Amino acid sequence: MADITLSSAVRNNLLSLQNTATLLGQTQERLSTGLKVNSALDDPTAFFTAAGLESRANDLSRLLDSVGNAVQTVRAADEGISAITSLVESVQATARQALQKPSGSATATTLTGTVAITADSAAVKTGTGDLIASGAVFAASLGFADGDEITITTTAGGTTTHTVGTAATEAISVAIAALDANTGATVALVGNNIVATAGNNTDTITFGEGAQGTNLAGVGLDTTAAAHTNAQIAGLTGTLSVAVNGGTAQTIDLAALTDNASLVSALGGLTNVTGAIDGSNFVALTAASNADELTISGGADVGLTDGTTAAPANADRATLETEYNNLRTQIDQLASDASFNGINLLSGDSLSVIFNETGTSTLSISGVTFDSAGLSVSAVATDSFQTNTAINTALSELDTAISSLRTQAATFGSNLSVVEIRQDFTKNLINTLETGAANLTLADTNEEGANLLALQTRQQLSTVALSLASQADQSVLRLF
Repeated sequence: MADITLSSAVRNNLLSLQNTATLLGQTQERLSTGLKVNSALDDPTAFFTAAGLESRANDLSRLLDSVGNAVQTVRAADEGISAITSLVESVQATARQALQKPSGSATATTLTGTVAITADSAAVKTGTGDLIASGAVFAASLGFADGDEITITTTAGGTTTHTVGTAATEAISVAIAALDANTGATVALVGNNIVATAGNNTDTITFGEGAQGTNLAGVGLDTTAAAHTNAQIAGLTGTLSVAVNGGTAQTIDLAALTDNASLVSALGGLTNVTGAIDGSNFVALTAASNADELTISGGADVGLTDGTTAAPANADRATLETEYNNLRTQIDQLASDASFNGINLLSGDSLSVIFNETGTSTLSISGVTFDSAGLSVSAVATDSFQTNTAINTALSELDTAISSLRTQAATFGSNLSVVEIRQDFTKNLINTLETGAANLTLADTNEEGANLLALQTRQQLSTVALSLASQADQSVLRLF
């Protein structure tokens, strides 16, 4: 190329055509990409400034997803509170409805007699021999011989034996003292008779003859066991009848009873009725359920009033009590379901929301435990609603729960408002950043289109000018 010499006109036209081609290529690139700054070579300041703005916009866009999740999490909690509030109000209505029903018996009614049942008397064994007349010795007239044995047996003291030494001279008091050593009985000479008394009101007393034989009849004794007694119970007559809810009457033959044990056993055999002798020694009958009625007849001997009927529970209150507890269970289930993306602000979880790319702008949302226990809404015990006191206590708990729910709803509402405002702000900020980046790098297609048309015209003109310049050089050839 260095050996080729171009005229000044041709060279100028060629240079102009080259510049036009360069501008034309640049304009076409801008139109095809839509950018006036495609690389740092085009405009370093605009390119890197726009890159920074777009990077921040991208960072905020990624944060926007977590902010959106936070919005839904708080909304789930807020909707959960609204639903729980409705449930608590339903529970409250149930309790108030129960309060309008007639009161019933909160516990099964106990019918108590007015005649105290005396304790059993200790067993007593009394001889009938005239020991004073015999000189109070084991004389032959009493039928005793040397070596004869007398035994006394009790449950607590076992068997104690006395062996007669010399019948003709041994005082009967010696035998009494020996037999009195039995820890289950007291043996003494009362008047002219041997009397043995059990140490408690459950033991029996039995006298017996040893291996050598004994003429117990000589001192007015026999081998029949003496048991504890109860004159009051043994004197009972008639039949006690107990009917539950108007059903078949259960009967106790009072005349067949002999002592406390037999009376307690008979009372304990009643079905759907707990029968016993209470701590004050009165006969007590308790229905199995507070909804049961008891009808008594033949109870005068044990102090029970015939025809007495236990006050039953109010069935409507019992039904509403069950409904109350069922609704309370629904509160627990609803609270556990108010979660979003694994976070439940009503089950004690907390949420931290990040609003900017550096993590310096955040909002911490503290969760609460709003199941029935967290709201202090207690389950009501069986038959509690039979009394107004228990219902009023439940209503007081529900009032407190509703107050807590409303307060927390306001807190979550405020948090939700903040998060939504920041969400909208972030969206607008991203748009601002992207617009700013676009202003620095985007091409004006209208302007570039006009430039392209102008450059194409210039290119055509440059081509024509170059052709004319070449024709001027070619005119020299005409001289030859």
